[in-house]
Amino acid sequence: MTFRQTFAATWRDSVAFLVACPLLALLPVGFELIQHVAEVHVGMYDGVAAARAVQHHPLRMGFGFAKVMMLVIQTYWVTRYLAWRDPALAARADPVALRCFAGLLAFNAAVAAIQLFVLPQSGPVLLATLLGGQVIGALIAAWAAAAPLGNAAIGPRASAAIMVRQLPWTWLFLFAAMLPLMIPHYALGALAILGPKPILWPVLVVDALLVSWLGTVIAASCFHAALRAATRAGVALVPPAPDRATAGRLTRP
Repeated sequence: MTFRQTFAATWRDSVAFLVACPLLALLPVGFELIQHVAEVHVGMYDGVAAARAVQHHPLRMGFGFAKVMMLVIQTYWVTRYLAWRDPALAARADPVALRCFAGLLAFNAAVAAIQLFVLPQSGPVLLATLLGGQVIGALIAAWAAAAPLGNAAIGPRASAAIMVRQLPWTWLFLFAAMLPLMIPHYALGALAILGPKPILWPVLVVDALLVSWLGTVIAASCFHAALRAATRAGVALVPPAPDRATAGRLTRP
């Protein structure tokens, strides 16, 4: 698939997941709203000076970590839905898949903890962390897509071997896929700080809904990028659907 085709498939499939699995899609919204409650509590939206003063407040960072983990968990449901187009299979707590996914979740938790609680929160470090995180995300894309499907043959090392051949393309694609929602996400954050107080909570609720969709787009873009790279490498990414004799619908780009 071309860049444009993969981009279109990512966005089309993100909407398909939201429609097919609305309750699963709404779970991250609650975590985002809880973080917003913490931000209001510490005065995040009392003005630009206040926002700068509390942007690294422990309460905000702690709930931010929980939200990031929820978005990682969301990839379990999104990936399973995109692979087999079955809401029941998407939500199923498959033991093999959960064992594979546990390693991926632990890895992402370690990376997020280092970024949020260990590294200095200065501008240059944050930029380097963002760029480095994108590279890591591109290299583990095949692992992130295989783990929720219970495909234990593709771990972090195999994923890197598959994705490194497509690293520049994948890095650019993952960034481009999330950009259309990242821009309004940051714009809503600015509006919450600078806008009139009566619209604060409506803005924060819209932002929470947007973040959930953003998480879906990120998971879908990872799946499609990994599927493309695995197909080019001659590696089977999507196993047969559980309780079925044939593979799911998305076996190739």
